[in-house]
Amino acid sequence: MGLVEQIRAAILNGEHAPGAVLSQTDLAATYGVSRIPVRDALQSLAAEKLVEVLPGKGARVVRLTSKDLDEIFDLRIMLECDLLERATARADTSAHSEADYALRKSSLEAGRQGWHNGDWMFHQTLYLPAERPRQLALVEELRTSCTLYASGYAALASGTERWLSDHGAIVQAYADGRAEEACGVLRQHLMAAHRQLVALSEERQDQTKGI
Repeated sequence: MGLVEQIRAAILNGEHAPGAVLSQTDLAATYGVSRIPVRDALQSLAAEKLVEVLPGKGARVVRLTSKDLDEIFDLRIMLECDLLERATARADTSAHSEADYALRKSSLEAGRQGWHNGDWMFHQTLYLPAERPRQLALVEELRTSCTLYASGYAALASGTERWLSDHGAIVQAYADGRAEEACGVLRQHLMAAHRQLVALSEERQDQTKGI
C-alpha cells in the first residue's frame, strides 16, 4: 500500500478526526519517509477533498457542516437512484450473479472496521451495468465525503441488520427487473443513513458543549 493509500485509510477509519491537523513532520516519522513524499501525498488527498493543505505545515482533515451533509445526500439520492434505475434495465444474468456475490461478500464485512469499502463495492457492482463512469465517479466522491464525516461509518455499525436487509431487498428487486421498487428501497436506505449521521453530528455538538 502506497503512502497516499495509507494516509487515506487512516483518515477514513477515523484515526485522524475531521478538523485534525496533519503535520508533515509527524507523518514522515510515522511512515518512515521524508517530508517530500508526505507533501505530495497530502496534495493528492486535497484533490480528493479529504484534506485542506496548510502551506508550510501540512494539512487539515476536512470538516463538513450539517448543511454540507444535506447537499451531499440530496445529490447522492438523485445520482444513485438514477444509476440503479438504468442498471436494473440493462442488467443481465451475469450482472445479477455479480450482485449476489457482492451482497454476500459485503455482508461478511459489515460492522467491521473499514466496512465502508465493502459497502461501496456492493453499490458499485449494482451501478456498473448503467455504463455511466463519470456519474459513478461523482457518487464515489460523495460517498467518500460521507465516510469522512462519520469517521469510517463507525456510528452506522449499530444499524448493520437494517442496512443488510435493505441491500437484500434491493438485490431482489434488481434481479427481478423491478426498477421502481429497487430505487424506492435505495432512497429510503440513503435517507436513513442521512438521518443517523445528522443525529451523530448533533450528539457530538452536545458533547462539545458539555451537555
